[in-house]
Amino acid sequence: MSESNSVSPKTLPHWAARATARQWQALKHSQQPPWETQDWFCNAPPDLRETVAASHRRLVSAQAALGRAMRGLEQVAEFAERAVQQGLQAQGLNVDLKACELLRVEQTWQWVGLRYVYSHQRENIVRTALQNFAEDEVFSSQSAIALSKDIHITPVTVTGTAPIGMQVPNAQFPIDSERYQVTPLPLTPAAFAVMMRALDLGSAYQAHLQRYFDSPAVKTHMLQVFKARLQMAADLAVLRHLISGSARDDLDRLLQGEPLPCWRLSLFGTVLYEVMLIDLGQAGLGVYLPSHEPALRSCKDLAAVHEALVILLLEPAAREAFAGYVAQDQRGHFFDMLQQNLDATGNTPIDSPWERGVDADLRPARQAIEGDPFSDCYARHWARLQHEASLLAVPTAQFDANARAQRLATWEGRGWDLLNIASFFVPAVGTFMLAVTACQLLDEAFEGYEAWEAGDRHLALEHIESVGINLALLGGFAAAGHALPRLFGKLRGKALQEVRGSDGTFRLWNQDLAPYRSNEALPTQLRPNALGQYLHDGRYFIKMDGHLYEQRLEPSLSRWQIVHPERADAWQPPLEHNGQGAWRAQHEQPGDWPLATLVKRLGEPFEAFTAEHIQQACDVTGIDADSLRDLHLRGQPAPPLLLDVLQRLRISAECPSMNAQDASQWFEQRYSPSMSHAPGVDRLLSTYPRLTPPLARQLLGRLEAGQALVWEQEGALPASIRQSVEQVHSELPLVRALEGLVQPALANADTQRLLFSALDAMPDWAADIRLELRAGNPDGPILAHTGVGQLVRVIKSSQGYEGFLGERPAPGVVSIDICQAIEQALPRGRRELLGIEHTDGAHLRHRVMTWAKANRANLAPRLYGQRSQRLATRGWLRGGQPLEPLPAAPRQTSSLSAAYRRLYPTATDAEFADWLNEGEDEDNLHDISTPTQRLRDLQARLENLRRDLAQWAAPNPLRPHQRHLAVRPVINAWRRVSRTVLDGGGRLYSLELSELDLTHEDLASLPLTDDFNHIEHLSLRGNPALSQLPAAFHQRFPNLRRLLLGDCRFDHLPRLAFGQRLRWLDVDRNRITWDATDQTTLQRYPGLAVLDLSENPLLVAPDLRLHPGIRSLFLSGCSLTELPQGLAQLTEPLTVDLTDNQFVQLPDGFALPVQVADPLSMESRWLAGPILSQIEAYNEIHDVDLLVNEADYTDFFEQAGPAEFALWRRLPLQYRRDLRALLEAEPFLTYPERARREFWRRLAVIDNAGPGRQALLEQPAEGLFELDL
Repeated sequence: MSESNSVSPKTLPHWAARATARQWQALKHSQQPPWETQDWFCNAPPDLRETVAASHRRLVSAQAALGRAMRGLEQVAEFAERAVQQGLQAQGLNVDLKACELLRVEQTWQWVGLRYVYSHQRENIVRTALQNFAEDEVFSSQSAIALSKDIHITPVTVTGTAPIGMQVPNAQFPIDSERYQVTPLPLTPAAFAVMMRALDLGSAYQAHLQRYFDSPAVKTHMLQVFKARLQMAADLAVLRHLISGSARDDLDRLLQGEPLPCWRLSLFGTVLYEVMLIDLGQAGLGVYLPSHEPALRSCKDLAAVHEALVILLLEPAAREAFAGYVAQDQRGHFFDMLQQNLDATGNTPIDSPWERGVDADLRPARQAIEGDPFSDCYARHWARLQHEASLLAVPTAQFDANARAQRLATWEGRGWDLLNIASFFVPAVGTFMLAVTACQLLDEAFEGYEAWEAGDRHLALEHIESVGINLALLGGFAAAGHALPRLFGKLRGKALQEVRGSDGTFRLWNQDLAPYRSNEALPTQLRPNALGQYLHDGRYFIKMDGHLYEQRLEPSLSRWQIVHPERADAWQPPLEHNGQGAWRAQHEQPGDWPLATLVKRLGEPFEAFTAEHIQQACDVTGIDADSLRDLHLRGQPAPPLLLDVLQRLRISAECPSMNAQDASQWFEQRYSPSMSHAPGVDRLLSTYPRLTPPLARQLLGRLEAGQALVWEQEGALPASIRQSVEQVHSELPLVRALEGLVQPALANADTQRLLFSALDAMPDWAADIRLELRAGNPDGPILAHTGVGQLVRVIKSSQGYEGFLGERPAPGVVSIDICQAIEQALPRGRRELLGIEHTDGAHLRHRVMTWAKANRANLAPRLYGQRSQRLATRGWLRGGQPLEPLPAAPRQTSSLSAAYRRLYPTATDAEFADWLNEGEDEDNLHDISTPTQRLRDLQARLENLRRDLAQWAAPNPLRPHQRHLAVRPVINAWRRVSRTVLDGGGRLYSLELSELDLTHEDLASLPLTDDFNHIEHLSLRGNPALSQLPAAFHQRFPNLRRLLLGDCRFDHLPRLAFGQRLRWLDVDRNRITWDATDQTTLQRYPGLAVLDLSENPLLVAPDLRLHPGIRSLFLSGCSLTELPQGLAQLTEPLTVDLTDNQFVQLPDGFALPVQVADPLSMESRWLAGPILSQIEAYNEIHDVDLLVNEADYTDFFEQAGPAEFALWRRLPLQYRRDLRALLEAEPFLTYPERARREFWRRLAVIDNAGPGRQALLEQPAEGLFELDL
């Protein structure tokens, strides 16, 4: 891990580490506008309050921008310490400057005592270096440079003498002195003084300041801060009625750069910095005091200005704030003059209110500003900064020993410490840099903080003061169980996310995209491309969640990122998309989205629909929130039928009241107006006749130009699109039927079948009522019926549906809603029993839709037969990919778990806890960096994988490929988003690389890391050029349990490095001819439970004797002439499919256990007489049909008892086989329960027909329901 990726807490900036409590309080106060809680503001009109809030946001943004532009500007103390440290190191000294002092010993002659005494001064070496030395600086021999611990000073008493007289001995008396024990460093004070004069910290720091003063960016941003402060002051003054509207207009012109007379203000001859007088025309003078409240007010003339200042400066808080306008070395004189001229007593404490003196006179004067007043403020601020810096870090050329002594005495008298002043120098000069410095501090830890609420910035500074720049603590990334504060529990908005900037540093971001919204006005005729992007003036924009964002492609990662509209250096949130217009920021969690959001975020065409239509469309299409969340996480295209149904429902809801026939015509004119179609659309409609033109256009819209041309000319679609078209074509009848339930204007014949089928099956529907749907009149042909008992009739005509209420002189109510007609036809008592209060069809519709949702898996076969789901079922048995629900929503919402789920979105609480506990043994109770470090490691690994995949998938003109289509599945697999659902409800982590036209070379070079050990399911189906699995590829999956290789080009079984765990091997429709090599390879997979070799020219069957655990065996269409060895050893098989082979005969002594013979199926048109005779004979002996799997008859035996099973066994074998056709026809399709009862009744009649039994059994079995029984 690189050093830049370390999670060691950042140290506080030099100045912040030394800041006093008062300075911290000032920093926090700079982020908390005082007017927000004032009554006068809270009670102001909302538009004025919003204007002030907008001005404040602009100010904070300007302050933050200035802070970034001035990044690297050091405080005086920080600059000096670094320079002194380097100077000492050059002399071979490496000491802690905080513990290093200059001991200056002074030897003084005492005339009273006639001897020398000693005194000393001890100064920190940096403090001494800042004030510099005289060229002829003299040090006594006892002076030294030493560490604080090596300096020992002992007060002593020495004997002084004084003559008393000529003949009298001198008098002796004690005199105070000192004795020194010092272990000096090998650097004399004189040498140090010479070194510091040469180093010239003062001049060096002046040059350091000058570099920033000369920076155009610094000047631009500082001018923006000056203007933003004045604009906010003006907006507050307007809100408080302190200036007029015309005065505000004058200020706007000044802010726009128009000339307006402005003056500097001086009091007692002292020019005030940042204070300005502005000519407001008839309103008089605008007095601008930027650090006071109010900051702007209007006065009639200079005398009124004087009066306002007098009143203001009587208050101690106002006087304290006024100090920011006065240069440091002038403050003593200024405030002395102020008290003399303003305070009535002249000696009132400075921190108490003063009583106004009778002749109070501040001696105001003004000086006209030439040119731009903001540029004047800029130049004067830098001049002040350089001047005050020279007082702290004295340039060698300006050194004056007397001035140094005077400054130090003044500071000592005021209780100031030079190093503290020098450590907090830049923010303390003037009134505006304090807020800028606070922004710089926030910028050390947070991304986008300038867009936060003021209270959140204040809170953030409080936490930085408490714990420093420790992202793990600030962001709440605390390990579970550690007694650490949840510092940001009160922070408004989303949890903080740690992000890594382009400079490699980490910051915390609040996941708010609002500041990234673009105000760009796109041309109204501009249309998005296939990805949903708007290309405008060479820039890319997307619309996401109803807002416009600019984006930019990161080439190294081949990833789009959101661009900040104002800050080029801002964090650029990465984006995910599905290639068809659905965009989301990578940090967004679809698992938290409600259904309406999940649909609206599928792309711009989905945003206009109401929540009601979305719910209806999802009910109709069978799409739920879990499947949509999975779709978003996988980056898959939106289900084509969902948009089509939404459009149809919206159009239908707009249909005015009219009869059924007119409503149908009205709908079609709006849904699919008559127009000529593109050749590709016509071809698709011809090939898939159930499709409609709008649906066909939508499906073909995914084709690239070349693919569309191939389709038009050759009729070939890419595999993924062909699969999508076929799925839509298969699902369409059921979807259209359900549409008619939701919106009666869309009802069709399938809607009627579905409705009556549902009523027939619903247990809570009245079975003692015979409900009939008749054509034309009460005695017309029966179109549908259900139940037995009291007759209830509904009449269908070209106008709609009418509940028959008996013969009446007036015609009944005709409605296009069949549910409404049924409710109206029911007797009142029956309606009350069913809970129908209003006969508007809503109650029945709700009950039927509830039943349909609960039984959706069986609706298609119920209405259209088993063929409607046979393909899907077969695919599942052989390793297909059903749509899977996500795990239950996680409960833990800590910052650490949220960060983990940004990498692994579907992780459960248990999975997160397991990951957290992996490093528990090494975890230190006082070190919470470990989880954060591990998260950063994971994030870095994912970024590296993205980068490697982008390089791997880069276009190659010399060898065109489809590698880019594999990038998303690989990322999904790494993030554990791809899971395959098992029949029992379990899930396997999967990698889906099916139908991507991948080759051996593609897989061999695929840059997979060791992070795929969790993959248990690997699908490479439908890659026709793939003939082998490179070792470098399959070795990445040591825990692989399922391998799907159907429709590839393998001529041998793949030989895996880790075959012991393999349970499922699917190699159907390849080119394998079985030989000893394949048999040897098969032995490497002893745990196989599913083996599919169908549609391979095997010729020889695999030997299964060493694989008794196989439960599903598929050897259909393999050109086999002999049965596989080892069938009898299978212990618990579910399916043994040997259909469509050329078996010649059963082996001698052939016998299978019942548990093997029952699931066996050998049907084939190639079977000849001899083996068919053997099979018949086998059935006679063992009562087992080797040709048909017993599961094929399951639907007949629902709720069947022993009598039905005994009856079944008495039927001829071939007759039983032929009965299977009934399951694909009426009435089994629409009314399976009724049909099943009738089925067994008729078979019982035949079985008891006596002499006529044989004749009845000779009738075609598929005509059972047509016999007169």
